[in-house]
Amino acid sequence: MVTYAALFPGQGAQYQQMALDLHSSSAAVRQLFHIASEATGKALLHLLTHGTDDQLRQTENTQLVVTLANRAAAVRLLEMGVGLPVQAGFSLGELSAYATAGILDDTTLFRLVAERGNIMARAAQEAKRQVGELGMVAVIGLGFSQVERLFVSMGVEQLYCANDNGPGQVVVSGVARQLESVVEELKAHGARKIIPLKVSGPFHTPFMDAALPDFARFLDGCVFTDPTAQVYSSVTGEQVLSGQHARELCARQLSCPVRWTAAMQSVSAALDRKGLGGVLEVGPGRVLGGLWRSGDFHPACQAAGTEVEIQQLLSNDRLEWGDGDGK
Repeated sequence: MVTYAALFPGQGAQYQQMALDLHSSSAAVRQLFHIASEATGKALLHLLTHGTDDQLRQTENTQLVVTLANRAAAVRLLEMGVGLPVQAGFSLGELSAYATAGILDDTTLFRLVAERGNIMARAAQEAKRQVGELGMVAVIGLGFSQVERLFVSMGVEQLYCANDNGPGQVVVSGVARQLESVVEELKAHGARKIIPLKVSGPFHTPFMDAALPDFARFLDGCVFTDPTAQVYSSVTGEQVLSGQHARELCARQLSCPVRWTAAMQSVSAALDRKGLGGVLEVGPGRVLGGLWRSGDFHPACQAAGTEVEIQQLLSNDRLEWGDGDGK
């Protein structure tokens, strides 16, 4: 069996009609779609087939369809004989890693993601009601600690560094008018580009604190088992050691910054220790592959979120194994 580390994308990776090719190609993926729809009471195949970009952007929908696309890709890889003994997921994507590593079964996964999305959407709406329009932007060219220090020196309020995406990329979240007011200062301190993100709330900031008690109570009713693979958390960058540890991290990640640089460092170290074939982005898009490259990690992260990408990966693996056997 060829083995890889798996990186699962999070909210913002969605696009129309993603994962439909996997649904067409695999009975196991079609069963996954059925489980997800039964668990959530939503016609997810219809949403992915006919949903508009605005519908897919709604938090309560986004989290479900991204998770479904992630798990569909993982199921397809596993049934094709690809092992995934090392895993990490970006924020929401961490839950896909939990399911792929056996911490959550798929029914629990999709119920949890549905509740998570609904709670976060309500918390974002309440924050918007209290402070006005909210947003998230990616700041390219500055690191997490640099932007944190800049905000402290400026006395900025209601803006937070939400994602440590890599050595030169940080996501800032908070009140939209405050975001607009710091753009020029960020550029003056070295930001090359500031990109608005397709995310509908101030996630991974104190604006989500109000969601924590309800979500923690829900998690108490979910079954978490110990992982069958190495999973690294985007909350801490460290290995998830048990089912109980995963439960605690699930609650914390709503309002804690995403420590993706640390997670990538842990995955990179695990690659060397376990002698894996490489790194795959298991889900929609190629954002995580770009972050892996920008952090100067090796080998390159390969996309494995579509049927074409998975078949190409398998074809390349067969060629490599064939060469090694002298065939």
